[in-house]
Formats: sequence, structure tokens, C-alpha cells
Amino acid sequence: MEAFHDLRLQLLRLTLSVSAAAALLTGVVWGRQPCLSLIAGAAAGMLYLLLLARNVQRLGRSTSKVGKLHLAVPILLVILALRLDTLSFFPAFLGFLLYKPAVLLIALSDLSTAHGAGQQFFTASPST
Repeated sequence: MEAFHDLRLQLLRLTLSVSAAAALLTGVVWGRQPCLSLIAGAAAGMLYLLLLARNVQRLGRSTSKVGKLHLAVPILLVILALRLDTLSFFPAFLGFLLYKPAVLLIALSDLSTAHGAGQQFFTASPST
């Protein structure tokens, strides 16, 4: 479980860093309103990650399947972005997806670390 907590913390920190950089870039290039929409989406993405991590952490202990509460976060974000004039849909949705580059960066980091250590993830032939 310690490895899971470390990975969760690393993912949240990296997501926050990516979101901060994207918000700064959005604020400079497109202005305040798209920047605030992107930040709202990034906050929803962080909440989604936290709820998903909580569900994964419960697996095996108190339940055998992942709950669906985390799926309400993007649905609520889309509804709010379409209903509120102060929230733009496209920047909010892109902000929500900012956790994905963090996941890819961690995966690529793990792959390069494993490659440097001489481990092989995929083989050309099935192992016997």
C-alpha cells in the first residue's frame, strides 16, 4: 500500500504542476475567463483523481468493485459548463483532462527507469 500512496501523491503533485503551467499559459495567451474555466476543469480533474484513488484503495478491503461516484464529476462539470455563462466548456473540459499528461509522464518515467535497469516489459515470443 505504501507504493500506492507514493504513486497517488506523485500523480497529484504532477497533475497540479501541469495544471498550473497550463493555467499560466492560458491566462497569458487567451485571457482571464478561459484561464478560470481551465482552472475549474483542473480542479474537477483533481477531485476525480482523489475519488478514483479512494475507490481503488477500498478494493479488496471493504468492496470487490469500484464505485461510480467519481463518474459524476465530469458529468457535473459538463452540465455546469453548458449552463453557466461564466464557465466556458472547451477550456473546462481540457482542464479536466490535464491529469492525463501526468499519468503519461509517470508511465514514461517508469518505462525509462525499467529500461535503464535492464528489465523488459514486452517480449517478441511468449514465455514458456
